[in-house]
Amino acid sequence: MRRIDTIATWAQVIVRALEAEGIASAPLLREAGIDPATLHDANQRIAQANMSALWRATLRVTGDECFGLRVARCGYPTDFHGLSFAMQSSFTLSEALERSIRYCAVISTSADMQIHRLPGVTRLVYGLAEGVVVERIATEAFIASSVQFAQQTWREAAVIKRVCLTRATPANPERWVQLLGYPVTFDAPVNAIDYDNAWLQAPLRTGNSEVARGLDSVLTDYLERQRRSNLPERVRSVIVRQLPLGEVQQSKVADELGMSVRNLHRHLHKHASSFKDLLDESRRQLAITYLRQSHCSINEICYRLGFNEPSSFNRAFRRWTGCSPGQWRREELTQSSVPVAPQRLTPTMMSPLALAV
Repeated sequence: MRRIDTIATWAQVIVRALEAEGIASAPLLREAGIDPATLHDANQRIAQANMSALWRATLRVTGDECFGLRVARCGYPTDFHGLSFAMQSSFTLSEALERSIRYCAVISTSADMQIHRLPGVTRLVYGLAEGVVVERIATEAFIASSVQFAQQTWREAAVIKRVCLTRATPANPERWVQLLGYPVTFDAPVNAIDYDNAWLQAPLRTGNSEVARGLDSVLTDYLERQRRSNLPERVRSVIVRQLPLGEVQQSKVADELGMSVRNLHRHLHKHASSFKDLLDESRRQLAITYLRQSHCSINEICYRLGFNEPSSFNRAFRRWTGCSPGQWRREELTQSSVPVAPQRLTPTMMSPLALAV
């Protein structure tokens, strides 16, 4: 069971975009529970729940549904570890797309990207792993980053034909077309980019097979290190999957991970963690997520989290937040309905990047 997280440097791109708009990023990072000190380290990962919280806060303060498309303009190749360079070094566009599929987990383990061969185009679909929900603005920011990467890398070739988005047609579709630079199909069945088949096998001027193979090794090693390094996240993933089945038992989690209970306890201790703490934190994070979904009743949330009765859930939630689930939901809905004005810096304090975005 893989953990769902995102490379920390992707959050750094969001911070750059916010600050280019004169919006202070520190309060939003704090709200999302993200440590700013981790954003420059590609070996750091941010849990999906925290990234989603950051995207929600970003959308709230900007009030701009297109902001994800603008975030893409603030990205650098190094923000994606070695993946951008590996794609640039690919011999053909087809090879580059295959690498994006193979190593997409470097950017986020929430993704389930697929290649569909269609008449005239090859469609790169930006799907999600089973059971994963991400903010729409996040998916669109990643697609926009891929579009910009193609524009910057293969300027002489019109490799992209169109962008497909599942969102309903907005009131001002021309703005989306302008920001992406290509025709956009709204109300599409999938989020995707269509690449022109005429360019798939054409040799790329940036291609270097030896460099590409070296970067393949770097990316493979990176993913393997991530897989081995964070036992608490692996335990949390198993807990989340087992919670709807009832009370989660440590012995069952250990069995699924191929460990004894004793070894699980010992290894978690090395990470300054425990099964009890991970279970409690997983329930707390999921409770917040479910309470933001108005269609979930509090009783339903209670059983989704593996509590035997609502009173147990109420006691736990009061311990986490100081209030009942119902009170928390009412306050959250009230706050989300009040528009928050962006905090803007004075023109003399804005970075040069702000003038370019």
